[in-house]
Amino acid sequence: MVKQLVTFLLLVLLPGLVLAATEVRTVNAQATGIDREQAIFNALGDAVRQVRGAQISASRQVQSALSRMSVRTADGRKASVEIQKGSSSQTNVSAEGLISGYRVLSVTDASGGGQLARLEVDVPIYKTPGNPDDGRWRMAVYPVWSARPFYEVNNRRLSREEVSDRMTQSITEALVQSRRFAMLARDKERAVISERARMKGKDIPVAEKAMLGNELGAEYLVVAQVTDLTLWEQTKVSSLTGEQLTTQHGALVLEVRVVVPATGEIVWTRTLNLASRDLGLELDGSAGSMQTLFERAGQEVALSVIDVVWPPLVDGRQGNELIINMGGELMRPGQQWQVFALGDSVRNSHNGKNLGRSETLVGTLEVIRSTPKMSYARLVEGDISGKGQVLRRPEMVSSEDPAEAIRGTRKRTCLPVDPC
Repeated sequence: MVKQLVTFLLLVLLPGLVLAATEVRTVNAQATGIDREQAIFNALGDAVRQVRGAQISASRQVQSALSRMSVRTADGRKASVEIQKGSSSQTNVSAEGLISGYRVLSVTDASGGGQLARLEVDVPIYKTPGNPDDGRWRMAVYPVWSARPFYEVNNRRLSREEVSDRMTQSITEALVQSRRFAMLARDKERAVISERARMKGKDIPVAEKAMLGNELGAEYLVVAQVTDLTLWEQTKVSSLTGEQLTTQHGALVLEVRVVVPATGEIVWTRTLNLASRDLGLELDGSAGSMQTLFERAGQEVALSVIDVVWPPLVDGRQGNELIINMGGELMRPGQQWQVFALGDSVRNSHNGKNLGRSETLVGTLEVIRSTPKMSYARLVEGDISGKGQVLRRPEMVSSEDPAEAIRGTRKRTCLPVDPC
């Protein structure tokens, strides 16, 4: 037995009423029904499934029952058992979408009885803003966990909620500014859910409802936890000169993972131990220094993730300047990066999988200016010709395991989950 559940809204569009964000796709559909009306209805459902797809669930049950009956055997004795078995199966097909118009091409008698309807159906499709085929991986930052109920920065107490919100925003902001990923919202979902509920209302034009049912899933998740955040300044006065000496103590400890949600596989993890000097901070107690703390921490997380998933590349040359395919706040003037030329692919001798391409240090460059989409750098030492070289931060190169000297660095980094 097959049950079909089809939900669609019928909208007759007047000329000029189609929204710019919606395009109409025309499909041919056919279906049978016990009468003309049912056949047309089923054909409309077929059109929706062609465009929107369908969810199918199937189940099968096998039941056994034991019943007694008396029979006489060849030697005259009685007794026997008869086993009765029953089975049933059910398949549910469901689809949901919009219909903006349809034309009946024909309705004829079906070979198995009933009516066969053939239609030409207009189905509105919502077009996502921007370029959906820009090749960027989809990534989401989940709300940062806080291991403690509160933290202290220079005698100021920060609640668990404040640290989580500000840290999540800073990581998301840095990854968005990198323009390397299509970032999805996962920390302010109440606003998204509220807007979708509004879109379902009766006062919303039906054409607007084509926006519903288009949520994207993340290919990578960034999950993090603030293990510790204790920073303070200490001032001492020299007994000989009377000079004041201020030193900074403590650190921000962040545990970060990159996870593939489809499989639950952890493709990268690292614990960042960031002292004030690592973040370039001056803890003067002002709101500005507090904001700088979270911004710099978010940038450190983003740069660590980018280094593993999709590192910046040398994309060309303009005079004596090298053009880097990443800009924004992550590429600040004065930063120095090591440049690695790509070699041959390397395979794991144990399982034969491609580890990516080897890397050879060929130079060091310094960022001199940055735009939202790219940055420009000068060569400090070495020799760089052509393009396609990979950039690594010196501190990332020195702190990683030596085994990471060989890593996948094709156009997109070859991760263990990728079919390299």
